[in-house]
Amino acid sequence: MARFLALALLLAACTARDGSTTAAITNGAPDDGDPAVVAIVVAGSTDTHCTGSLIAPHTVLTAAHCMIDGTNFDNYSVGFGPAVAGATLATITDAKVHPAFDPGTLANDLALLTIRETAPAVPLPLDARTVDASWVGQQFSVVGYGVTSPAASDAGRKRSGTAQVASVGSGDFTATPAPSQPCAIDSGGPALFVSGGQAVLSGVISHGDSACTDHASFARVDVAAAEFITPYLDATAPGTADTGDRCFYDAQCMRGPCLQAADEPRLSFCSQPCGGGCPKQMVCAADGCRYPQPSPGAVGWPCTDGSQCSRGLCSAEGLCTRRCNPVATDCPNGLVCARTSDIDFFCVRPPSDAGCQCALARSGEAPWGPIALTLIAFCRPGRRRGRSRERSPAR
Repeated sequence: MARFLALALLLAACTARDGSTTAAITNGAPDDGDPAVVAIVVAGSTDTHCTGSLIAPHTVLTAAHCMIDGTNFDNYSVGFGPAVAGATLATITDAKVHPAFDPGTLANDLALLTIRETAPAVPLPLDARTVDASWVGQQFSVVGYGVTSPAASDAGRKRSGTAQVASVGSGDFTATPAPSQPCAIDSGGPALFVSGGQAVLSGVISHGDSACTDHASFARVDVAAAEFITPYLDATAPGTADTGDRCFYDAQCMRGPCLQAADEPRLSFCSQPCGGGCPKQMVCAADGCRYPQPSPGAVGWPCTDGSQCSRGLCSAEGLCTRRCNPVATDCPNGLVCARTSDIDFFCVRPPSDAGCQCALARSGEAPWGPIALTLIAFCRPGRRRGRSRERSPAR
């Protein structure tokens, strides 16, 4: 199994410790079909980051290493079309990385994304069959938006080709070119087999050799279906969220629209018309029932660990927080941007008479995505300056 450097996961074309690379399709052809195969695009650009597959009207399956820890989903969009240039873009509102994903071995290299807009394509069905040794020798289609060779710079065009199963592992299978295989930026793309006369998604492109000529590994969908994919689809299905619940698209809400929080773009909550009154802790706004600021999980919201915060960061003073720019003074809800270590600035309460500024102490797994960032508590005494008063964040 290929092993990846942790920092390499930040790159579009990553190189592993043994020389393998994240898995355009080599020896393939332009693909103007397969509308459910999508590009993961760097937001606000035409730069292609990874590939994915639509498996429900609002859900995309991709590789976990494309999302790192699931907290950076708003850095990307989903693109539908044969090329990233001119693609129809959809907004990613949630990312869930497989809880057993190992960035060192790339085991369980799967992630699920939710998009706000209804997809302009029919989802791919998941293969219900079990992948086993009898599959060795079978040929299948690989599809992706990556480069055609490690030295090429032609990512962003959907291409497809044929590969062949070489071996089957407990959580993945390995394929060799027949004559095609994935290459950089194809990561997250599908392995499509034919079952019952239709194309079904059986694997997700994970990684391969650095030359893109020898082999590629695919995460098995059948292994992850019951424990990871199906529970997420059930939890985010239309009509599953009531007023006040976290939501990712309008049809998920039972009684009204899914409104983005004014103080945190990563958060949205189900609303309803104010006519019948608003649930406890919500107030009537011009567009329906909303939470007063700080919104639950936004910067300034009380917390005991990062699982209660949209960005996975809970300060030692017990407030959800995030990194900030001291020049921009961009902290909401009555907080200020302060240096809490030798390098980092975070949104914190204004200094109190105690004169102590504390860095982040807690992080964890949020209900809407895993958090991999862990910060060490740090408290630096400061000088008392007059009779300053600690202000509570606006509610």
